Amino acid sequence: MARTRILVVEDEQIVADDLRETLEILGYEVSGLAVSGEEAIAKVAATCPNLVLMDIRLEGAMDGIEASHIIQTDFQLPVIYLTANADRATLERVKQSEPFGYLMKPFSEKSLATTIEIAIARHQAELKVRQALKTVQASKNAAEKLAHEKSEYLCLLAHELRNPLTAIKFAAEVLQSHSEQLPDDKKMRYVQRIHTATNSLNKLLEDVLTLEHSNASPLQWSPLEVDVVGFCEELIEVLQVNCDDHHTLTFSSNIEQYPAFLDEKLLWHLLNNLLSNAIKYSPAGGTVFLKLHGEPDRFSLYISDQGIGIPPQTLPRLFEAFYRAGNVGQIPGTGLGLAISKQCAELQGGSISVDSTLGQGTTFTVVLPRHKKEQ
Repeated sequence: MARTRILVVEDEQIVADDLRETLEILGYEVSGLAVSGEEAIAKVAATCPNLVLMDIRLEGAMDGIEASHIIQTDFQLPVIYLTANADRATLERVKQSEPFGYLMKPFSEKSLATTIEIAIARHQAELKVRQALKTVQASKNAAEKLAHEKSEYLCLLAHELRNPLTAIKFAAEVLQSHSEQLPDDKKMRYVQRIHTATNSLNKLLEDVLTLEHSNASPLQWSPLEVDVVGFCEELIEVLQVNCDDHHTLTFSSNIEQYPAFLDEKLLWHLLNNLLSNAIKYSPAGGTVFLKLHGEPDRFSLYISDQGIGIPPQTLPRLFEAFYRAGNVGQIPGTGLGLAISKQCAELQGGSISVDSTLGQGTTFTVVLPRHKKEQ
């Protein structure tokens, strides 16, 4: 067990030498001697003692009480005062400095050892309490942050739900109140509004559930062997049918087959969201590219469009739930797709990044491991 290191601050050399000898007999290690408050502070910084024995009256402009205040504030070390003076004014200053001990000269070896041990024990107890308070405060801060994030999340979700619900309510009220006066084409228009708003609600709820699922324990990740090339080809074919001739979707790969251990559902959400976004933000007649580059241990997927691009200042927040870039205008969306894609990539041990130029297009790069992730 390491010996307690003590710095002695005493401007009378004979007293200092005697105190050093006494401390060493008692089993302590003297880390140094100082004759002034200024020297005491410097030696505390240089020698890192466990405790300071401080004479109150010292050479120089700074007395022991002033030096003690700096040592306790800056270095959080216990200080024991040694003094031959016990006048009322000095005692009041000593009390205000909250020392760990106070010894009147002359004192016995037993009194010195007892005072040192009590001071060390008190200091260690205070350190434990301080650390416990820090831990409690950190936990409190984390809980408050989580509660704030949950509250903000619910507010954003309520806002996103309100728009399609308002559209459904308005269209339903018009049909209920004026159905007989409306021509068939206008009736169908309001029915279509209800249908579109309902689809938006379903998409929003599906995205929320997917995001919550992807935030769950990684133990729920269920990898199976998937041919990534075939998977991408099928997904591109389905999306091409859905967007008719408004956009062209292309797929290319540096390999004909590429089996990998992946969660097929998470992979579908990951690519479907990225490709759907690429289509949504591309001009009519534009081309969306999906490229696969397979390597022995990992593979990369590049989803590129020739669309509106993303403002540089919004890139750091792009993967936050409900966050949408400022240049999307009236293009519909929940602001959850990219958050879901990021979670789906990370759950499978991968990553996602983005490169974009305003007015020219965006490329998302997804990197995933090929082999089964350790659970």
